[in-house]
Amino acid sequence: MLEFTLVSAFVGYLIYLRYYADQRTNAQKEAEQLREGITLYETGQLAKSLTYFNNAITTRPTSAVAYLYRARIYRDLGDQQAAMADLNQGKSYDDSIAELHLESGQIHYQQQDYPTAFQDFDKAIFHTHGDMAEPYHWRGLVRQQLHQTEQAEQDLAKATQIEQLVKDRPLAAPAEQTGFFDRRFFLNAGLTVLASLLLLYLIKISPVIHWPYLWAASSAVGIGFLEPRKGWALAILQAFTILVGYYVVVGPDPLSTHREVETFSLYGSIGLTFAGSLIGSVLRKAQR
Repeated sequence: MLEFTLVSAFVGYLIYLRYYADQRTNAQKEAEQLREGITLYETGQLAKSLTYFNNAITTRPTSAVAYLYRARIYRDLGDQQAAMADLNQGKSYDDSIAELHLESGQIHYQQQDYPTAFQDFDKAIFHTHGDMAEPYHWRGLVRQQLHQTEQAEQDLAKATQIEQLVKDRPLAAPAEQTGFFDRRFFLNAGLTVLASLLLLYLIKISPVIHWPYLWAASSAVGIGFLEPRKGWALAILQAFTILVGYYVVVGPDPLSTHREVETFSLYGSIGLTFAGSLIGSVLRKAQR
């Protein structure tokens, strides 16, 4: 049973690293893979970028980002119909990409289809969590055409506010750019060690697995919440601390019955540490 627990923990850790270390969206991952073509487009090399994305769609027929950029190329070439077809195809694969709705909304606006354009810009705002100025700007323009004067002013003001925040943000960025092991990380590492010692104490004294599991899960969620991008390192620190503390410092219980409970509590707590820190990280990012 112990061997099974160890193998399960190892496999779970690999899965944990796969999804914890890279929490980018599918669209962000696709954009990274298509960086060469995106650079061609952004530097105005439309013919080369069109060839690139034609080939990309052939090899990645479900890539919403590839359809997005080919649609942008078609728009620049004046082929609105082909652009709209690609945008709709991209939405069918990933409807959460705000730029797809923004592009289609602009086409509908130019075609004076204001109700449909409004829906597109509304979805773009939803999928950017209201953090992008351009969808608000375009929705404000649509509302002007729909004679929604007050709401239009609110949207345009919101767009201006976001643009100003973006302009001001780089001024504070250099002060925040620190290495991986900054002061905050060491403070949270200290809290993690204290939480680990308490977890080790519960593993040793608890006659059941429930109390160590409860504390392992709750403290791990806190780890991920405090350090949404570095929580994996704190999770490793907690796992290392309780392992070393158990086998090197306090030692297993001499009674075989309680030793089995301790073992399940120990390795189960390690698994919950990694899972909980991932959940805490996701919760923290969802708040932003």
